[in-house]
Formats: sequence, C-alpha cells, structure tokens
Amino acid sequence: MSDQPTITGSCLCQQIRYELTGDPQIRLLCHCDNCRKATGSSFMANAVYQKNQFRIVSGEELLKTYQDNNNSSGNVLSRAFCSNCSSSLFITNSLNKGMLVVTSGTMDLGQAEWVPQVEVFCKSRREWLPPVEGTTTCNEVEIFR
Repeated sequence: MSDQPTITGSCLCQQIRYELTGDPQIRLLCHCDNCRKATGSSFMANAVYQKNQFRIVSGEELLKTYQDNNNSSGNVLSRAFCSNCSSSLFITNSLNKGMLVVTSGTMDLGQAEWVPQVEVFCKSRREWLPPVEGTTTCNEVEIFR
C-alpha cells in the first residue's frame, strides 16, 4: 500500500478515467493564446506530473490527440482529449518527454484542494484579470527551462 496521495479524474462524459499518484511538480495557470483557445476560457489551470505518475483506468480507445505546433513555447504540444465529449485531459510536449500536464478541471477534487503556485505567459494575461495572490508570475514559461 502506497502512502502517496492518489487523485482520480475523468472527462465530462466520464468514459475516460485516470489516476494520478503522488504530488505534482507544480500547479500553474497558463495564459498563452493556445491554452485559452483550447479551453475556451481566459486561462488553463494545469498540474505538472511525471508520466509514470499517470495511468488511464478506462476509455483509452476514446483518446484523441491534437498536435499543437503553432505556439509560443516553441514545443510541439500533444493535447489529448476525449473524442466523445471533447474534454481536454492532458498535454505532453516534445521538449520534456517525461512530463505530463494534466488539466485540473478534470480532477476529482474538493474546492480548496487545488491552488496555483505559478502563472505563465503573463504577458498574454487578459488585462481585466489580476494575478492570483501568492503565485509567482512569468512572462514566458521560464519554469521549465
């Protein structure tokens, strides 16, 4: 039996279910244009894990991936989503192959369990949106360099 925390999660239709084991490396908000478009919102809330901390429990056959190669990070981002309900689930990238970025909105968490530590691509943050109190802010994505 592991003492590490386990978080479960799913897409909107719950056909794809996953488990995360252990704590994330970091919890962040991304304000880049592509993350905004991928979410249809003002930013994307993510948690960064190692790939070996992630396991798909069910629905893997429904996973589709969009290769996002026109982004400001310079990486090819593989954005995984459910082909049934279109929920964005996780992102991998060409630079950090062992890393997995999981969308926090798909995690089965209570209200106070997920708090961002860092905000990236703040140069693209909507003007009406103030920084989240207590976060470190970066104009690009310096935290992964």
